[in-house]
Amino acid sequence: MTTNKIDYKRQGSRNKRKGRRKQLEALRQLQMPEPKLHHLRVHEEGWKDAFIRVEVKAGKQVQTLWNRYLKAKEQNDANLPNDDRPFVFVAKPDGTSEGLVCFNIKDLDEFCMAYQLHIKGIKYTKLQEEE
Repeated sequence: MTTNKIDYKRQGSRNKRKGRRKQLEALRQLQMPEPKLHHLRVHEEGWKDAFIRVEVKAGKQVQTLWNRYLKAKEQNDANLPNDDRPFVFVAKPDGTSEGLVCFNIKDLDEFCMAYQLHIKGIKYTKLQEEE
């Protein structure tokens, strides 16, 4: 009987490659300036030309947060069908008045535009279809 041994070195290399791939993907999705040197592109600490600090996490360690986001979006979609505004998930843990704001990275531009209108005091009014 053979036992399946885990090759931890190979698993670590795969995880590291996946993490770097996700970091570079996030850099491009956030449309942040790309450093000229490759080794700086795949490490958030090298993204010095951007106006925000970023930490990219991938894999099982963030799966719970993703699942919570999806459940909240599903609940919101059920309560507000046909609402085309960008969805934002806010997590407010016990013991703090702080919160986390989460939204899908593909909605980044739409969220920023909507938030800019919001802080300018412009109210949202849904356009009614003329019959």
